[in-house]
This record gives sequence, C-alpha cells and structure tokens, in this order.
Amino acid sequence: MSDERWATPEEIGAARRRFEDAIPGYLPPMAHAIMLPGGDFARVNVGDGLLPAVILATLLGHAGGTASYPLDAATLDRAVAMLTPAEACTAMPHPNLAVWRWLHGTDGLTAVFLASLGESPDPAVGALTARLLAGREENPDGTTTLWRPVGPAELALIAESGYAAFPPRLPDQPIFYPVLTEDYAARIAAEWNVEASGSGHVTRFRVGTGFARRYPSRQAGGRDIAELWIPAEDVVELNAHLAGPIEVVSSF
Repeated sequence: MSDERWATPEEIGAARRRFEDAIPGYLPPMAHAIMLPGGDFARVNVGDGLLPAVILATLLGHAGGTASYPLDAATLDRAVAMLTPAEACTAMPHPNLAVWRWLHGTDGLTAVFLASLGESPDPAVGALTARLLAGREENPDGTTTLWRPVGPAELALIAESGYAAFPPRLPDQPIFYPVLTEDYAARIAAEWNVEASGSGHVTRFRVGTGFARRYPSRQAGGRDIAELWIPAEDVVELNAHLAGPIEVVSSF
C-alpha cells in the first residue's frame, strides 16, 4: 500500500471504490467523525470524506449503518498509512489525513459512523447526532421550522402554488438550501437577493421532522450559520411533507 500514489481525483475515486467493493454490502455513511477523549470531534465529515470513511470501516469491521468503535493509536496509524497515497493528488485537500496525523499517539479515540440522524443509546453516536442537529427548531408536533430567503421570481412561483409548494430547481440549481434561523435568512435576503434581483424575501415553513432529519445541518461559515442541503430531485418530496402554508415573514 505504501508504494501506491493516487495522483488524480479519478485515481482517488477508483481507490475508494476498491475499498468499498471489498466490504460485502458496504454503505457509505451520511456522516462520520473521530471523537476525542473529552467528547468533542476533531473533524466532522458530512456527505464527504468517503475514502477516509471506508478506510476506517475496513480496519474496524464496519459494513454500514450507525455505530461507534474504539479507535486505538495503532489502528489510527494503519489508517494514516492506508490514506497516505491520496496526498499525491495536489488538486484537492486532505483534511482527514492532516487530522489523523495530528492525533498520532492519542488514546481513547472513538470512530463514529452515522447512517441517519435517529435516536441512539450509544453516547458517541448521540453526541455526533446532536452536533448535526444543533440549532434546529424541532417542534412538539413533529415538525421542524425552517427558513428560506428568496428573490421575487421564486416568490411569485410560491404564490402561484397558493403558498403550498416550492418550485422545482433550475438546471443550474442542484441543491435547495433552507436555513436554520430567521436571522441568517434575513441576512441573505437583504444582502444577496436585493443585489441580485432588486428585492429579497424571507419565507418560513414547517416540514415533517422525519423528513428534515434526512439532511444533516451543514455549517456555512460558523456554528450559528447553518443550512440543509436538499438535492433538487427531493424538492417534490419536501413539498409533500410541508405542514401548513409557506409564510413570508419579511421583505427587503
């Protein structure tokens, strides 16, 4: 393994697939991280870091699902050796490799894999799940409140639906981005939508929490600036899980 060099993103992708194919029934995690002895996380990977994930899975006997595993220093060193060929590719960063090297010699680590954001009695799983749900307004009625800043064109389409649905994404819009706080939505509407299209509006809506938990919170510049990344093809399903109308709460 030490003689290998994966010098391009394509070679890294091929290496990842080889590791995945070697684990029967392997399913990449929604998120994964290494928990430090004090309970914090050195780095949280959400929908990325798939090569580091499968390397850890290979060493720890993980095939899929949600689980945590003790990670001793010797196993982490083996993981570093297995991931090192990837640094030959200078076209992309390698943050997990840097973190793993920084953790060299550390005892009491825990590798955590999440397949979903459900409840779990496992403390490490619960800690990572809580991290990825931080800042959400989950309501007692089983809904989650989200906000979305929109321009006048999108608002007109929402109005045409009777404030009952968000419009399909355009071809150059692969992701639908609702945000977790009204303040963040207002900042985008006032600073970006106004400049881009002359006006900006903040919408508020409630969606079933079970649906919302399919998408981990992603930081967009700080722990208080978070959003969900919902693929464009899931917007129809999002609309089916709306609880009540889409409301316009402010305009700029």
